[in-house]
Amino acid sequence: MRDADELRDLLRITARYLKQETVDPFRAIGVMALWGLVGSLLTAAGVVLAGVGLLRLLQTETGSTFRGHLVWLPYLIVVVVLSLVAVGALSRIGRRGRR
Repeated sequence: MRDADELRDLLRITARYLKQETVDPFRAIGVMALWGLVGSLLTAAGVVLAGVGLLRLLQTETGSTFRGHLVWLPYLIVVVVLSLVAVGALSRIGRRGRR
């Protein structure tokens, strides 16, 4: 009877160890990936809203500067600004490992 209890304990301890070393790290990675996805979506939404806000600012608060044949210029300015933001963000990817 004692050998059966020891064997059962050994199997229980082994199963708990395997779960701790395999399942738990994957669960932690999943949680980190989920937070990364949520952060990415919120950042993207913020950048889009900032771009729309900049466009609206340029169209309404500049008076007659962008009227007539220059009506397309605020769109170009917003595209250039958002492109610079994207290039800046892309240049920061992987920067930590290079130091």
